[in-house]
Amino acid sequence: MGADVAAIVPAAGAGRRFLGRIKKPFASLNGAPLLAYALSALEQSAAIRWIIPVVHPSALSSAAALVKRYRITKALPPCPGGASRAESVARGFAAVPRHAKWILIHDGARPCLGRRLVEQAVRAAKRHGAVACGLPASLTVKAVDERLGVRVTLDREHLWFVQTPQVFRRDWFARALEAADHRLGQFPDDAAIVEAAGFPVSMISGDPLNLKVTTRDDLILAGAILQRRGQRAARLRSSNRVRKNASPHHG
Repeated sequence: MGADVAAIVPAAGAGRRFLGRIKKPFASLNGAPLLAYALSALEQSAAIRWIIPVVHPSALSSAAALVKRYRITKALPPCPGGASRAESVARGFAAVPRHAKWILIHDGARPCLGRRLVEQAVRAAKRHGAVACGLPASLTVKAVDERLGVRVTLDREHLWFVQTPQVFRRDWFARALEAADHRLGQFPDDAAIVEAAGFPVSMISGDPLNLKVTTRDDLILAGAILQRRGQRAARLRSSNRVRKNASPHHG
């Protein structure tokens, strides 16, 4: 299933709302770095062949050490991110192997990714060409002006809250990036880049627990979700743990 799917994992943002001394991708979540969870979920998915982490240029060595420690064997060397999320994704895309025909993009700050959702997204993309995971809007949404005055109440029947993963045909995504050119920083997500190039994007149901860690409170909530699932740091494939049971000549 995953012989031709490459996953790009953007984790290069400044994390200004996170307010931590450690860069957000490396903040401790149940004893392991936040980024390790998304990478491990992709590593364990049969739908994925390659993984390209994209991190802040100053964090390349830390990301390489994380990949080694948690035995992310599908990972290619971490890429330095750009000035915006979309630019970081474009840099990751430039490192995708030429044999990849499909591109999956998942936020490094979404640690509660399940393998089932990865595989559902890839299958749906191979039917439709481009998909984004998300949830139907469950709250009333209002558009406001700069003074917070309500301009319009939107019809939530046709509104979705968008998540990742998002999956695209490689040729569509390449043409969309080329069309976006210097406007990459203006796009709110990867699907918007593809939509702007005229390609159809379909929505599929995501996971209500697939939250994005933006603040330290989110980190606490993600930790509770992972604990409920029994997914603690000890469950991640740390090479330190593997070496204890390995023979002196093992890998």
